Amino acid sequence: AGAVVSLPSRHADVALPMFPVPDTTAALGDLARYYRRRCAARVVGVTGSSGKTTVKEMLTLALGSERQVHASRGNLNNQVGLPLSILAADIDADVWVLELGTSEPGEIRRLTGIAEPDDAVITTVGPAHLEGLGDLAGVLEEKLDLLRGASASGCAVVGELPEELPTRARELRADVVTAGLGAGSDFRPSDWQVGAEHARFTIEGVDYSVPVGGEHHLRDALIAAAAAAGLGVSPAGVTRGLADYRPVGMRGALIQAGKLTIVADCYNANPESFAAAIRYCSDAFAGRRIAAVVGSMLELGAVESAAHEQVANDLLRAGFTFVVALGAFQQAFRELSLPENVTVLYPDSVSDAAAALSGGLVGDEVLLVKASRGMRLEGVIESLTGGDG
Repeated sequence: AGAVVSLPSRHADVALPMFPVPDTTAALGDLARYYRRRCAARVVGVTGSSGKTTVKEMLTLALGSERQVHASRGNLNNQVGLPLSILAADIDADVWVLELGTSEPGEIRRLTGIAEPDDAVITTVGPAHLEGLGDLAGVLEEKLDLLRGASASGCAVVGELPEELPTRARELRADVVTAGLGAGSDFRPSDWQVGAEHARFTIEGVDYSVPVGGEHHLRDALIAAAAAAGLGVSPAGVTRGLADYRPVGMRGALIQAGKLTIVADCYNANPESFAAAIRYCSDAFAGRRIAAVVGSMLELGAVESAAHEQVANDLLRAGFTFVVALGAFQQAFRELSLPENVTVLYPDSVSDAAAALSGGLVGDEVLLVKASRGMRLEGVIESLTGGDG
């Protein structure tokens, strides 16, 4: 559909109703705030260094089992994406689940000023976007701005990792609920199990299952379930919603290409999410050869070199014996002493990486494909699946 009105920051010769504004991004946010205030929906804000899109989707399904829900599409979570998500919301929806992202100090505060959330969910805090946020303490305080900006009468849920997150959250909100596996968590399962394609847990005699593997997805499901419960969804409703979850895009989806199992996790990457993916591959597929195509983790600032070297070491310790390294991982691996049974290749491009795989894979491995979105490693997956991934 074409535009019916224009909000230009400078004169434009167009045959449309036009409202000149000094800042189009700010004006878009103002429009979204106006629309949000016109609607009676309860607004849930979700943020975190890792897992926020997954938790948003899980929570949306859990809420949707009993309510009419609107959710942000994909990762529309910045100063343009969030207003667009709000303006696309159904005015009759009971709940909006909105994702809030950040790459610089003050961005969450600006976004909460637009969304005016009733409820706040923070998944985890880790070394992401350090180029703009400085260090882990800066990331923590930036994420906590969601709690500061949410209604004091709303629901507040945070993950248990790192321990500084629940500690600081409780200083801001005495009623905050922590969700996790540790004894100090408020929303904690009495029993749990994770596999390659499932995570199951039991709370107060109710069994929950989500059809995606790995401890990190178990933690995401716990956070989503805690938030849904806090918003009044029945255990049966949460169970139905989680059972319907499927990985979004290339965020940990399992793809079979013949006997080759591809872990497609190339939408986002930081040290925390890399550690989770490595642990998942080594734990869930014990006994199978594990390989990887890895590309740069972006926006890490001063810790970039050390972070890539740490992940490279983690891959070797976890038993990855064939690695195709791109971007900053090339230097990281070149500085390591490789075991005799490990092969690392250094292609010049994503297309070259795809070609390099043909000579190094037997065809029955588990292949992790992971990098920040800007590396566009989906091209590797497309080459392996014929574009059907």
